[in-house]
Amino acid sequence: MASSPTREPPVTSPAAVQKLIGLTSLLDPWAVRAAATFRLPDLVAEGADTIGELAIRSETHPDGLGRLMRHLTLLGLFRTTADGCFEVTEMGEALRDGHPIGIRSTLDQTNPFLSRLDQSAHGLLQAVRTGGPAWEHLHGLSFWDNMTAEPGFGEGYDAQMNQHSAMFGAAIARSYDWSSVRHVIDVGGGVGRTLAALLREHPHLRGSLVDLPGPATEAAALFAQADVADRCAIVQQSFLDALPTSGDAYLVANVVHNWDDEGAASLLRRCAEAAGPGGRVLLVERIASTATDEALQAVSHLDLFMLMTSGGRERSVDELRQLGKTAGLEHRKTHALVNCPWLSLLEYAVETV
Repeated sequence: MASSPTREPPVTSPAAVQKLIGLTSLLDPWAVRAAATFRLPDLVAEGADTIGELAIRSETHPDGLGRLMRHLTLLGLFRTTADGCFEVTEMGEALRDGHPIGIRSTLDQTNPFLSRLDQSAHGLLQAVRTGGPAWEHLHGLSFWDNMTAEPGFGEGYDAQMNQHSAMFGAAIARSYDWSSVRHVIDVGGGVGRTLAALLREHPHLRGSLVDLPGPATEAAALFAQADVADRCAIVQQSFLDALPTSGDAYLVANVVHNWDDEGAASLLRRCAEAAGPGGRVLLVERIASTATDEALQAVSHLDLFMLMTSGGRERSVDELRQLGKTAGLEHRKTHALVNCPWLSLLEYAVETV
């Protein structure tokens, strides 16, 4: 019998190999997190542009810091001048406090929530193997139980959600016609930044915030600061319990993706019950079938985190339409959010019998 011809190994370009090697690095993401945590771009911009000065200001070891700064320079966050000093590059500027994108605080390892989350990324293997969240396997508690068991973890989570709300609150206010809404119930609205943006933008609106006591207590100060406290009520409760029935629109922003289909449907069912026949439920979520590759990659990244942590997921419009249907909601329209291409507002009406 003739032997099978030997197969030649496929030819892979050096560029493809180099890209693959870059994707396997664990140290590059942690080097950037170190820069964010030690606030290195801010310190260099403020004049600590030598290793000696920077080590003093960042309270780090000069040798270790020097090696880190060399790598961060190769990554493109800094450049060196002719006299050996450091300057912040355009990319590095995006890692400074106060930059509109707000990325530094999402990498800061002094935040107990972010630190635990980042250090749990290896749980992805367990999540893919089992199809469920790996958090309890890693830490002995479910993701949500961790919130109450460790106050610092829960506070860090609330701070992170607060920053997200700051990014898309104004977009929600400007991307939907709120003229026919008189009272909006913000379900799971955290510290109230989204609702405050809505009420500032639309003076005719009244609002109610529904969330647990921790974030809801912080919301009172934020509403007072935004000068909308006289038009806003705070309801301290779980959004999985019966909701207030006083609203003519129920807003659920950046919440449903935290839950599996059963939990998400329970939440939307509560909204439908409170809104009543013909009432409106407005869902703000990332869309898994979003148009651009850049936005899709960001959504896919978060989808894996949902799988690993809470068991939630990012969903397509069809999946969200079906999810609403199981909760007694009819999907009417999807609105793109201004300046937030990765988010959409889905409008539902409560089905009439």
